[in-house]
Amino acid sequence: MKHIAFLIVAFALLVTGIESLHILTAWWHAGWPTPSIAVWLAIAALALVGYAWWRHSIFHCARGQCLQPVAKPKQDNDVPPP
Repeated sequence: MKHIAFLIVAFALLVTGIESLHILTAWWHAGWPTPSIAVWLAIAALALVGYAWWRHSIFHCARGQCLQPVAKPKQDNDVPPP
């Protein structure tokens, strides 16, 4: 259940980020008119998506703790006796 909720939130953040970029790009190409409420909400949503991405990405991990562990090579003394 937790995984489904996480996937729904991740998908919602993805869609929110794409729509925010769409709104901000249209605002940029319009020559920077006075920002409307939609532009301010898009800026806030993009900041939220950016924070969520940074918080749950590999770049946030301290000392690479989120990275996959490196497999240690087997040594001869690790083999159990017959």
